[in-house]
Formats: sequence, structure tokens, C-alpha cells
Amino acid sequence: MNELSQLMSEWKEKEHHRNKIFISDGIIDPKRWESAPSKVLLLLKEAYGEPDGHNDWDLCEVIRDQWWGPKYKVWWTAASWVYAAQHVTSLPPFPDDEPTWEKATAAFLGSAFINVKKSGGSSRSDVDDISSYAQQDGDLIKRQLELINPQIIICGNTWSAVKHLYPDAKQIYDLVWATGSRLVVDFWHPANQFPYQLNYYALACLLQNAPGVVTGISP
Repeated sequence: MNELSQLMSEWKEKEHHRNKIFISDGIIDPKRWESAPSKVLLLLKEAYGEPDGHNDWDLCEVIRDQWWGPKYKVWWTAASWVYAAQHVTSLPPFPDDEPTWEKATAAFLGSAFINVKKSGGSSRSDVDDISSYAQQDGDLIKRQLELINPQIIICGNTWSAVKHLYPDAKQIYDLVWATGSRLVVDFWHPANQFPYQLNYYALACLLQNAPGVVTGISP
């Protein structure tokens, strides 16, 4: 975790992040991450909004220590995705009751996420802008991914922006790519307005049909 903290410190000092509120990200709860049945990371576009509006802050800390799990539709959708990815070999029904949502919350707290753009974000992302940050910060994004070392990366409409970081990636099934032993899913952003169930089962279908995906992933 010290290496990840050092990376965030280095990142915020880059010229295009200076004098902007920098929002750190990464592993939500390191203890839960270590015991997760599979390591799932969401690669998202940009962070925006801030606790006090004046200082840098860590979104992982807010999710873990203030929200105690997902909040708002975007994070509840993300929680269901992580739950599906962690149980893909024996997929339970969509979590539509409180006990199952508690399991999805636990899965989410044991996951990680990265925003391509960590400062100056807004609620309406521009494709060219995100791609520009992916180019400028590409080396740092790849370092952060390598330090976190997930088994599955779910790209929230970000794969086109970061694909250049993985020239060895091979498409193994429709929207699923493999780079080494790591899987990358080119998927919707969790802020999409499709129903929870459609998100859940579409992601599960992609993972279940990709050759070799279930190997090493526990139900």
C-alpha cells in the first residue's frame, strides 16, 4: 500500500493536475481485497465532486469509512458487477433482497477501482478528454494497475482510451480481452441507465462464455 500511496503523491504533482482537487482511488478495503475470491477492478472515467470542495481526498476512504459500501446508483451497479464477477462459476440470481445486497456490498468493498482522470472531473465525460488523460498519465495508470494486480478488469467505457497500454492484449470472446493472465471486459459505464438486471446478466454472460475465464475464479 505504501507504493500505491507514493504513486498517488507522484501523480498529483504532474503539471496538468496541479492547482486542481485530486481524488485518489485504488483498493477500497485492503483487508477484504486480500481475502476476495477473485480480484476485480473497475476502470472508470473520472472522479468529480468532493467532501469539502477545497482539498484533495481519497474516494476509497469515503466509500469504506463514511458510506460503508456503495452509494448512489452508479456504485450499486458497480457492486452488482463485482458480485457477478466473483461468482461467475456459480452465478446466483441478481441481488434483489437485503441479504443478497449485503453480500454484494461485501464483494464491492473487497474490490478496487481506478479513474483515468483523477482531477478536474465532471459529471459529463468527454471521450477525447478521457483519451488525452489516458495518454498523459498512461505510464502511471499502468503502474497503478500492476501494483493492484487484479485478475479481472471491468472497463466502464474506457477500454478504447487505455487499450494502447496493452499492445499484447488478445480478444478471446466478443468484448473480453486477455493480457497475460489478466482479463479485460470492454463494458458499459456503471452510470448507464439500463436496468440493474440487464447489467448484471450481460456482464455474467460475457465472463461465462470467454474461454478459460472461470479458471481460478471461485464461486
